[in-house]
This record gives sequence, C-alpha cells and structure tokens, in this order.
Amino acid sequence: MRHYELYIFEEDVVRHYYGQESKLFYLFYDFEKANEPQKELIRKQIDFITKPIPTLLLQQKVKQALSSYSGYSQKKNTHLLQLQNGTKAELVIGANALYLTADGSQEVETMFFEILRKCEPTFFAYSFDGHRYGWLKPITPLVQSNHL
Repeated sequence: MRHYELYIFEEDVVRHYYGQESKLFYLFYDFEKANEPQKELIRKQIDFITKPIPTLLLQQKVKQALSSYSGYSQKKNTHLLQLQNGTKAELVIGANALYLTADGSQEVETMFFEILRKCEPTFFAYSFDGHRYGWLKPITPLVQSNHL
C-alpha cells in the first residue's frame, strides 16, 4: 500500500526551490520525526509556504472526472476508486492537505494525480515510503513565465 500527502505551494516558493525539491521533502520528513516543540515551529514554516486547499473546487473536479466509473464513490470529503483489476485508491481532501492511499497498480493513483494537476499548477506530492516526492505538474513553464 502506498501513502501520499499533497500540498499546494506558494508560487514564489516553487520558483525559489525549483530543482531543490528534496529540501521541501525533508521539511515534511523532519516534521514527522520532530518532538512537540520542534513540530510547532516546523508546522508554522509549512503553513507559511503552502496554500489552503480549494476543497470545494477539488471535490467538484474529482467527482466530475470519476463519476462515469462504476467503481467510484464519494462520502463527504473522501473519494474512492476501485478498478476492475482490483487496484484501488482513496483520496481524502482536507483543508491544508490531501491524503492519497493506493493499493495495486499505479494506474489508479496516476488517475487522481492527473485530475489534481489540472486544477492547480503547484501541487507537491510526497511519500515517506521510498522517499518519493515531486511536482504533479512540471514547473518549468511556471518558472520561465516569471522570468520574462
């Protein structure tokens, strides 16, 4: 089973940390491992560089994109998708982050990622399992457009 957390970053942070995504990953990693006083400080840093999740917009976009699948269901802020091959994923949309859990092939998590990347250009996903992290949408155009 794979677990991901997704955040939307402020555009100036994206430009500044372009090519240094590991620093962002380790900020979340340090938060996870920190003791309580450290957690509070790191949480403030995370809140400063990330944006609130546009929950209503994402709820609508995910539902619209997946409602034609027989294995799709929604309960409040949780979206479930199970494919015929047994692959399944659950996306929980929170106020500050999204949480994706997937089991089986990577096809189903890719489906969720594709929907999300069309909604917001600065989504960053990470998984502590295997130290996987990255932008859902390539940010080169975002960086280049701000240098013109």
